[in-house]
Amino acid sequence: MSADRSNAQRLEMLLVLQWLDEGMAVDGDVMLSVPTAAAELGLEGDDGLLALMAALGVLEDEGRVTVTWPGRPFDSAEARVLLSPEIARDAATLFGS
Repeated sequence: MSADRSNAQRLEMLLVLQWLDEGMAVDGDVMLSVPTAAAELGLEGDDGLLALMAALGVLEDEGRVTVTWPGRPFDSAEARVLLSPEIARDAATLFGS
């Protein structure tokens, strides 16, 4: 398994946990702090930020998330991530009430 794919799987789990903690928004919406997520996954420094961005790209390419950047272009550490309906449904079934 490639490092990008491994990081993507770990990031997906982090996103699901954050979505559950934030009250399970119906649309699967999660606000992600890129530096915080990188630190939580043990991805340090500039290389860690790049690894996290690559993991987001993998998840987006696979259709598992949609990522938008609501801040100023090229100056935002916050991403708005929408979990795919399938991920939100599965997580709600497994962990929701």
